[in-house]
Amino acid sequence: MRILIFLLFIFLLPGACLKAQNAAEGPRVLVVMAHPDDESTFSVTLYKIVKEQHGAVDLFVITNGEAGFKYCTLAEQYYGVALTDEKAGRTNLPRIRKKELLNAGKILGVSQYYFQDQADAHYGLDEKGPLDSTWNTALVQKHLTQLLKKKHYDFIFTLLPEPGTHGEHKAAAILALNTLATLPIADRPLILGATTQNKADSTLGFSQYANYQGTETITKTPSFEVDRTASFSYKNRVNYKVIANWEIAEHKSQGFTQMTMNDGDLEEFWYFKSNGLEGVAKCENLFRLLRQVPYLSKVY
Repeated sequence: MRILIFLLFIFLLPGACLKAQNAAEGPRVLVVMAHPDDESTFSVTLYKIVKEQHGAVDLFVITNGEAGFKYCTLAEQYYGVALTDEKAGRTNLPRIRKKELLNAGKILGVSQYYFQDQADAHYGLDEKGPLDSTWNTALVQKHLTQLLKKKHYDFIFTLLPEPGTHGEHKAAAILALNTLATLPIADRPLILGATTQNKADSTLGFSQYANYQGTETITKTPSFEVDRTASFSYKNRVNYKVIANWEIAEHKSQGFTQMTMNDGDLEEFWYFKSNGLEGVAKCENLFRLLRQVPYLSKVY
């Protein structure tokens, strides 16, 4: 009788069960990015969030990357398409690069993809082109706002809008920051800007991009990092660069991206001042968990 009463209690109160399940979930992250393959910058962080912390990662992809036709030389044989011809490349790359991103996402454990199908005009450092004319910025912001209100993410990751990066990377970060600024403070996820760095290189300094006040960070150096070189497995001969390389390898049309194999020891994150200092502790807790390496060594 007691067992029957207990079972009835469970079935009649599904909300209580659902709440308990949700409480055990890991962090929910949305990546706002300009091109398929931009997620490679923080591939190990995303992998660890999904696979090791049992969180969820979604990708909000603004363009289809059709301007990436210039370095497709080897991919022409692989896909059987003359991708380095601009017309053929721009026609076929949206389909190809979406498929490549889906394959890369399987490695990272991505849950959902939100493709915005905006124009990828050309490589350049100017963010004003995509923001002011190339992209339908109002529509993209509308879609992003709707998604943020629906999904209630804990974090947003973008590429750091530092001066030397692609103008569309900067535009994506600025668009995400501008969108968050329209939401009530209580409804805003924490937003971080990221880049990769080799340990032997001098630390990148960044405090704000141009006159975009929303891009101001609380420090000139990264506040958080994930170490791709953290070692494990037999005699510590494996590290997380394996994941980064697997993920990059799926973007086969992008020859320049392929040349970054094994590059980048650290995934570094800057904390934007617009978050308010109250969120720093939440980020510290996330990156403390991400420093953990859960793989036990075996003795043979």
